[in-house]
This record gives sequence, C-alpha cells and structure tokens, in this order.
Amino acid sequence: MRQSSALDILKTGQNVFLTGSAGSGKTYTLNQYIDYLRARRVPVAVTASTGIAATHMNGTTIHSWSGIGIKDELTDRDLSTLSRKQFLADRLKDTAVLVIDEISMLHAKQLNLVSQVLKHIRKNDKAFGGIQVVVAGDFFFSYHRLAVKVRRIVKNLRLCLMRGSMPSSIFATCLSSIVKSAMQPMVVWT
Repeated sequence: MRQSSALDILKTGQNVFLTGSAGSGKTYTLNQYIDYLRARRVPVAVTASTGIAATHMNGTTIHSWSGIGIKDELTDRDLSTLSRKQFLADRLKDTAVLVIDEISMLHAKQLNLVSQVLKHIRKNDKAFGGIQVVVAGDFFFSYHRLAVKVRRIVKNLRLCLMRGSMPSSIFATCLSSIVKSAMQPMVVWT
C-alpha cells in the first residue's frame, strides 16, 4: 500500500495498526498524519514505546504520557492518584488522537494499562476512553517472511475475533488486548 493511501485511511478517524518492514515509511506516514491533525487543531498525543523512537516524532514515551510509568498493574488507588494529577487528567481528557510508534516494543499488559487509565480519567468505558488510537510497528523483522507471517496473523486474528480466544503469536498477543477491548483496528501495511 502506498503511504498516501495509508494516510487517507488514518484521516477517516478509525483505529489503525500501521505496519510494514523496516524503512517502509511508517514513522514518515505518522508524522504526515500528525501534521495534518495539528493543522486542523486536533489534539494529538505523540508517543512511542521507547524514548529513542519518541524523539523521531518529537513526542514522549507512552509510559510518561499516560502516567503508568513502569507499572505492570494499576490498583483503584493508583487510578485515583492519577486522576488527581490535574496536568495529567487535563492532558488525557483533551486528547482526541493517540499515536503510539514502535508498538512491537510495548507489552500487551502496558497497552491495557493505558486503556484502563484513559477509560478511568475520561469516564468512558470504550477502549482507550473512546479516542482514536493509531499504533505503528514492525512485528515481522524480516521482509522475506512477511507474506507467510501476515497470512498466519490474519488467520489468528480472525479466529480470535470469532472465538474470543487469544492467538499465540507475539503480534496477536499484543493486538489481542486491543481486540478484546473492542478497538477493532484497521490493519494497514505500508
């Protein structure tokens, strides 16, 4: 898929998983979308799973942005504490689009925590508090195995959606938290 086509899909407001091999233009496409949103004054949170990846987009880590830090779980007390941090609550309430680059480096538990925090602070039970979520990353690591892995992933994802079971691959495990939360992302390959 061309980057311009991927950008058109992002502009529809759907939740999107943007993927492709290294150097295919995922971060470039994300930056184009971020520029598009900012030009229209749409509040966008630019994050990544690592600090290095975040610097490529002038963003921050998802851990810092969401307030989860290095936690693996959040108690009701933790959520209450986070909601009392006015700067954090305002930031999360004001966000319309959340971009997370290098999603392959983020554990499914942490992705669920981000959704949990957004639901709590935004008082919205939809996945990620109802905001558009755009995640990007490369779960394939080598282009020559891409087609085989894509077929297996799509098959596992379909089975997951039909039966509600968790597929075993790393990609599907990460995305299962999104699917189980009813995010239902559109998968876009660049």
